[in-house]
Amino acid sequence: MNTFLKHLFFFFVTIAAIHPVQAQDCKCIEVYEKAVKAYEENYSLFVYKVTTENRDLYNAHKAIIRDRANESTSLRDCKKVLEQYLQFFRDGHNYILDSDNQVSEPYMENVEVIEAQFRDNYKKQAYHLNPLLGIWKRGSYTVAIMPSQNHSKPKRDFVGVVLESSNTNWQKGQVKFELYSNFGTSYQINYMMGNHTVKSTSGVQKDYGVLEIEEIGEWEKLWPEVENKKQLSEIELKYDEFHISYIDEIPYLRLPDFYSVEPEYVDSIMKANHDKILKSDFMVVDIRGNTGGSDATYFPVLPYLLTGPITLPSNGFWLSEDNTEHLINAFAASNGLTVEEYAEKEKTEYQMFVENKGTAYFKGTGEWTFTADTIYNGPKKVIVLTDKEVYSSGETFVYRVNQSDKVVVYGQNTAGVVDGFNGFHLDLGCFTVAYPTSYRAPDIKENPIDPYGIAPDVYVSEKEDLLAYAIKHMTQLLKNESR
Repeated sequence: MNTFLKHLFFFFVTIAAIHPVQAQDCKCIEVYEKAVKAYEENYSLFVYKVTTENRDLYNAHKAIIRDRANESTSLRDCKKVLEQYLQFFRDGHNYILDSDNQVSEPYMENVEVIEAQFRDNYKKQAYHLNPLLGIWKRGSYTVAIMPSQNHSKPKRDFVGVVLESSNTNWQKGQVKFELYSNFGTSYQINYMMGNHTVKSTSGVQKDYGVLEIEEIGEWEKLWPEVENKKQLSEIELKYDEFHISYIDEIPYLRLPDFYSVEPEYVDSIMKANHDKILKSDFMVVDIRGNTGGSDATYFPVLPYLLTGPITLPSNGFWLSEDNTEHLINAFAASNGLTVEEYAEKEKTEYQMFVENKGTAYFKGTGEWTFTADTIYNGPKKVIVLTDKEVYSSGETFVYRVNQSDKVVVYGQNTAGVVDGFNGFHLDLGCFTVAYPTSYRAPDIKENPIDPYGIAPDVYVSEKEDLLAYAIKHMTQLLKNESR
């Protein structure tokens, strides 16, 4: 990133006063102490993340964040402080939510910008050296992305300021998003939603004409006009959709997540392409960016990938006082029962929770065998594409299918967010904290997946065209095997 562009004097920008809304009776230091107590008592992986060897490091981190909580004066800042506390654990299953009783805190900032002047100064101030700067559009909004002159901490690098909007809640000159440089064309982003509440997310400028903001979508560059704009393929156009496309008769199955559709939807895709899949030498299953959801979503795919039974570790629970109550309520509700009815009708299971309160309880100490009801001979081989954005049940998918003789995993290590699961939400008043209550396996201390992830069979740099490389590699692999 050209640091010169971050600090250019932007003489026609002025920043208006910002008046954040503070929820009543919400002291960040009090919320912080409650959050620390909740994680230390209830977070299933706490005893693995904080050990005798690193407890001093944890306590020093906790003290620093406590000081920041003491200084916090707004809900927005307080949430950032709580999230900084969670960074010690490096676990994507830990997060902070706005409580239902919390008044959302809108963020409004005005930057005086004249479009004609912005265009006139574009070359004078060397904006052309950074392809991010310019005029962009998505849906109701047209924005100018420019260097920021706001001296907030941490100091942001760029802002997207509204030039036009058909949303009556938004006026010209209001900041639509803030960008903080990560590396290259990757950014952390504070995105102001339609009602001006803030969504913390990330984004990447995929090429000169496309800025993709996670969970929001793609912004298109209007000016300066992008020459020879790349025409997207069917796979690129449908990248966020569950679908099967074909690359020279090679089936390409895209599974963007495991939460937004039911297993039946995935099953319908597989059935519609069943005959062509079985006749293929190999197929591609792309789960890059899959942040997880329900394991059941990918079950219709397993008959095409597995070659026999697979082994899975026994799961367990951290039965703290809060977790035990939560799990009993959850298991009772899943059976359509009250807690009293559950205690009577599922007496053995209920007693298991009560009698093991205060311990890490496992249903077994070893492994169990999973066998798919149906296993198909075709395709001969399967490519699975992964990256560092594959989380949770995306990782259990990789863990399962990589035991198959026909599967080869390409890409980068997965995220490493799977050793703890079954998230419990605990309301602290101003915020709700979420953390895992369960364990993936009895041996996670000796054989952890968090935070390292699951390594691919064939590592391919994220700078490489992973799909193209994997197809070439698999073609060569099959050719070598046929000799």
